Amino acid sequence: MEDLIDVCLGRVEADLVLECGALLNVFTGEILEDVLVAVKGGRIAYVGRKANLKAAETLKVKGLTVPGFIDAHTHIDLICTPTEQAGWMLAHGTTSIFTEPDELASVLGFRGLKIFVEEVRRLPLRVYVLIPLTTPQNPEVSTLNVMPLKAYREALKWPEVVGLGETVAWPMITSRKKYYMDKFRLALRVGKLIEGHTAGARNTKLAACVCSGVSSCHEAVDGEQALERLRLGLFLMIREGSLRRDLPQILPELLSRRVSLENAALVTDWVDPADLLEHGYMDYVVRRAIEYGVDPVRAIQMVTLNPARHFRLENLIGAVAPGRYADLVVLENLENPKVKLTLLGGRVVARDEIFLGKLREPRYPRYSLKTVRVHGKLRPEDFKLKPPVEGRVKAFVAKLESEAVTRKTLEEVEAVGGDVRLNGLSKIAVIDRHHGSGRIGLGLVRGFAEVGAVASTLNFDENQLVVVGCRNEDMARAANEAVKFGGGIVLVDGGEVLEALPMPVAGVISMVKLKEASEKLKRVNWKLREAGSRLRKPLNFLFFSTFTTLPELRFTDRGILDVKSGRYLNLFPPQT
Repeated sequence: MEDLIDVCLGRVEADLVLECGALLNVFTGEILEDVLVAVKGGRIAYVGRKANLKAAETLKVKGLTVPGFIDAHTHIDLICTPTEQAGWMLAHGTTSIFTEPDELASVLGFRGLKIFVEEVRRLPLRVYVLIPLTTPQNPEVSTLNVMPLKAYREALKWPEVVGLGETVAWPMITSRKKYYMDKFRLALRVGKLIEGHTAGARNTKLAACVCSGVSSCHEAVDGEQALERLRLGLFLMIREGSLRRDLPQILPELLSRRVSLENAALVTDWVDPADLLEHGYMDYVVRRAIEYGVDPVRAIQMVTLNPARHFRLENLIGAVAPGRYADLVVLENLENPKVKLTLLGGRVVARDEIFLGKLREPRYPRYSLKTVRVHGKLRPEDFKLKPPVEGRVKAFVAKLESEAVTRKTLEEVEAVGGDVRLNGLSKIAVIDRHHGSGRIGLGLVRGFAEVGAVASTLNFDENQLVVVGCRNEDMARAANEAVKFGGGIVLVDGGEVLEALPMPVAGVISMVKLKEASEKLKRVNWKLREAGSRLRKPLNFLFFSTFTTLPELRFTDRGILDVKSGRYLNLFPPQT
């Protein structure tokens, strides 16, 4: 503090003085010309036009200087290591993220949470952590181990932890389930936030969620839902990422009504390696918002000051102002927010969208690399559906409406030889890989792809061994290959492994570079589309297949879950 005071008054040297051609003041919305920014010890001391400053180093920057971007809701504990992703995020102007390690925690519990926090503490990126409420999402339908309350009590004391993660099973709030209520009380007692996930909640139920302490929601999918959340005082997070692209459905409606966006942010909810390489990160999201009519200054406020205020960190991040971290981004101009320079703590870490640092690969404990436990080798017979009779039988089928949403349908299928003729359907199998119990839940899906099999041990937030396919032999091969790798994504057709991405860290993270992971994911998605899938990214269906709070049918190692009723269905209901 004293050093910052002395820099302002010319008593000591600043470590760095930036001579900015133009600077965006996010508090007032003004663009100021010929501004000096003095940095000392990683923090900003002075911001202004004229001052008698001393400087160890001076850097003249052209373009528009803005605060470092913030992603207020994302996930980085999947596909590639957080370390591998960090450099790419910084290269695209993002200096702070808010994230929860759902996948590591679902597989490894409190140990997974600790692994994640220990890794991100070493990163040049500022990573603020939320404790997952998905361990599991719903203990009444999941077979995952439950992370105990004492783990939450301890983690809430960690300095980088700002609260609880998204409330995916929000009906537990309206039914006052102890599973949620105890954790909420813990967090609120120590002044931490509760981040929301209130998909489908409206009117009285949404108000009840707000009463519980839920502070935000990123699940609005249209303008009306977004407006309802804003009116109730929820911090609105609008997604534009690899799983959801909600800007076109939300922004035009809010803009036409001239609604204030001061209590809203732009977020990603996860960007996969292919999109990160092809489009960028929060810089891309800002560009998209501008394309949909958001004033460029407002768009930048939605990824800087607004989220900083929501998380009560506006004294540290989200603005170029005295006392804040010297996290700055230099853009080409306001209309074209292409990142020319990224500074973190007053140090240049990226130039022209290239990360300049070198990060050491993380080392993971041995127990995190041996997490796929199945009951022996999978055989083709394990994937037979075993209908009750031969001939025409009725079966529940999950019809794919999108990568994330399924509809429950009842169809007639042909039972032959203890199995079913698929005729355009696909089988799905969820194999218990956490306990080695031998449990396999089986089901049918319409609208995927006519391919031998694709397997994945990454699926939100159960992370079981999921296999979708049309041939039992290929399904067994894909499953066994995934087990051999210690987890991963495997595509098999005609008995041949066409593509594989090993993910040995908890079965959800690979150790390959972002570019390699991107190419593998793109090839798998391309081959699935070539095999008839109409989905933009067919793999995303596997990732969402076990997400036990999304409508209407989900799949677990116990079978087919009817999400609305919370009950498991027989694949073949009583035949009438």
